[in-house]
Amino acid sequence: MAITPDTATGFVHNLTPDQEVKLRELWVLLFNSMASILSAVYDVPIPDGPPSKLFEVLDKINEPTADAVIAALKEEETNAKTSNGTAPVEVSNGDSKETKSLDKMEALMNDKDAQKNIMSEMAAKKVTPQHFSAVFAQLRKMGVQESEIKSMENVLSTMTPGEMCFAILKMIKQEHPDSLLLRFLRARKWDVGKAFTMMTSNILWREEMGVDDDILPKGELYALEQSRNEKINAKEKKEGRDFIEQLKMGKSFLHGFDRQGRPVNYVRVKIHKPGAQSEETLERYIVHVIETTRLIVVPPVETGTIVFDMTGFSLSNMEYQPVKFIIKCFEANYPESLGLLLIHNAPWIFSGIWKLIHGWMDPVVASKVHFTRSVNDLDKFISRNQIPKELAGDEDWEYKYIEPKEDENKIMEDTSTRDSLMFERLVMGIRMLAATAVWISATTFSKGKEDKATVEELKRRRNTIIEDFRQNYWKLDPYLRQRAIIDRTGVLKPDGTVVKSSESNGKAR
Repeated sequence: MAITPDTATGFVHNLTPDQEVKLRELWVLLFNSMASILSAVYDVPIPDGPPSKLFEVLDKINEPTADAVIAALKEEETNAKTSNGTAPVEVSNGDSKETKSLDKMEALMNDKDAQKNIMSEMAAKKVTPQHFSAVFAQLRKMGVQESEIKSMENVLSTMTPGEMCFAILKMIKQEHPDSLLLRFLRARKWDVGKAFTMMTSNILWREEMGVDDDILPKGELYALEQSRNEKINAKEKKEGRDFIEQLKMGKSFLHGFDRQGRPVNYVRVKIHKPGAQSEETLERYIVHVIETTRLIVVPPVETGTIVFDMTGFSLSNMEYQPVKFIIKCFEANYPESLGLLLIHNAPWIFSGIWKLIHGWMDPVVASKVHFTRSVNDLDKFISRNQIPKELAGDEDWEYKYIEPKEDENKIMEDTSTRDSLMFERLVMGIRMLAATAVWISATTFSKGKEDKATVEELKRRRNTIIEDFRQNYWKLDPYLRQRAIIDRTGVLKPDGTVVKSSESNGKAR
C-alpha cells in the first residue's frame, strides 16, 4: 500500500524552532504543576531554576529513601537562604551538568530499594484540596471557570499521588509523550496556557468517564457475559446486550487504512435506531471504538479516518445526542486525532441536517469533512483495493463479528504482575521526565549559550528512553484492557505490531 506522506509541521520529529520552543514551554508548565503539588504534599521546597535543578539535588543523596530526598531538598533551601539572596548557580553546558544529573537519576531509579520506597510513599500519602491551591491559582489566571476547578478538586482529592501518575501513564499508552502534548498545542493554536488547561480537563474527563478504569477493563467479553447473566437486574443485562449487539451488527467497524496510512472506521448509519440503547451505553461504545482505534495508529501517523456510510439513511436513523458526543470527543477529549471524515452517499434529506451539525463543529474539525458519492470519490482518499465490496470497492471482504473467548482475559486476574508492571512503567516514566528536564534545561534555560553537542546527546538519550517507554506499554496492555476484535482478527499483535495486510482482517487468530 503506497502511503502519501504528510509533510505538515507541528508533529514529532518535524517541528519548526518556534514549535519546539512551545513544546518545551508546555513541558515546563507541567513540571511546575507537578512540583507544586509534590512540594505541598511532602512539605518541602522545590529548587528555583531550570527543571534539571531538582535532579541536581540527587547528587547529595547517598541512600534511596524518601527521607533522604526530603533532607536533600531542605538542605538546598538552607543553602539558598545563607547565600545572601544570590541567584542559584547557572547550569554550565560546558561541564555537562545535565548529563551528570541524568546519570544520577538513572542510577537511583535502578535501585530496587528506591523503587519500593517510592511505591509505598506514593500509595500512602493523602492529598487534600489545599495541595492543589498553587495549581488552581495558576488555572484561574488562565481563565479556567470555577465550576471546572471545583470538578477537578472533587476528582483529584480522592486520588493518591500514585493514582494521579498512573492516570497519566494510562492516558499516554503506546503514544510518544511529545505527540500527546503536541495534540493539545495544535488544537489551541500553540497557546501554551490554553493547551495546558485543555490537557488538564482531558485528564479529568477520562477519570469521570472511567475510560481506563472501567470501559477498557470491562470490554467486549464483560458485556457479552453481562448480556447472558440471569442473576443481575434487567437494566444491567440490557446495558450489556445493547453494547455487544452494536458490535455484532457492525454498526461501525475498523477495516484497512487510507492513502496516508490512517486506520479507517466505517459507520453504517442506517443500522442505528434512536432509543434502542441508553445514552450511557452508546457513549461507552463510542469511547471503546475510539480507544481501540488509537491502538493501531502507528507512528508517524497520528490520526484516523471515519467513513459515515449514509446509504439507506432516513430520518428514523437520526439522533443528535451521539453526534454531539462524537464532535465533542474529537474537539476536546481526543484533539487532533481525526485526520479525515468522509460522508458517503448522503441523500438529499441530509442536507438540512448537515447545516445544523456543521454549525456545532469547530472550524478545524469541519475542514476535515468531505462528501463522497461513488467509489471513485472514495478512491481519492482510500485505495480501491482497501475498500470493502459493500461500498463497491475491490476487496472481497465483509464484516463478521468474532465473539470473545471465555478465557481470553484470564491474565487480568493476575493483579500482582499487573501492579509490578505498572510500577516498572512508572519508573520508566520518571526516567523519561528526567531526560526531558535536562534537555529543556540545556536549551530553554541556556540563555542562548547552549552547547549543541550536549543538546544533541541529551536528545538522543531522551529518544531512546521514550522508545523503550513506548514499547514497554505492550507488556502491560493485556493486564489493563480486555481483548477486542482487533486482537482476535490478528490486526493487532500482542507485541503491538499492526498488520496492515487486508488478509488478516476478518480471520480469527
